[in-house]
Amino acid sequence: MNASKSDLIDILETAIEVEKNGYDTFTKFLKKTKSEDGKKMFRKLANDEKEHRAILEKQLNDLKEGKRFHGLEIPESEIEKLIPRIRDKQLRTKGEAGLGELDALNTALDLEKKTAQFFREKADEVDNSEAKKLFIRLAEWEDSHYDLIMAQIDYIKNTGVWLGMPEFRMDGRY
Repeated sequence: MNASKSDLIDILETAIEVEKNGYDTFTKFLKKTKSEDGKKMFRKLANDEKEHRAILEKQLNDLKEGKRFHGLEIPESEIEKLIPRIRDKQLRTKGEAGLGELDALNTALDLEKKTAQFFREKADEVDNSEAKKLFIRLAEWEDSHYDLIMAQIDYIKNTGVWLGMPEFRMDGRY
């Protein structure tokens, strides 16, 4: 799609709403979660969604002021850096966690999957190379959120995945 300025504005406005919804959802889960680890995770996810929104709002404001869509260097997030360490820690430790959090985590997982998919679809729709790069980078950021949430679910359920195959459980259950 040869995205016009109007198309890019519409896409950015929708993306901002998506990020606002993510922030609101994670903030709600933060307030309801009893586990300190869960609270930390939801706080970080909410803050990242707020940061994503600020990036998108900057692009939107620039476009509305007649400026061109410009490239942004989005550095690797703390979550992206943390994911390999989380998986390693899970292999060493298993503990009790609030099974009541699973519903919130599964909702958050679905939200991140859909948000990453949204950004990838928008990247495919636009011809503007800078917009395409931004949407792909935001999708990657959402993927790291998905991985973090999945790691928390694996931890709570006492399961894991190794090379794409579920690990066996030490308690003999499958």
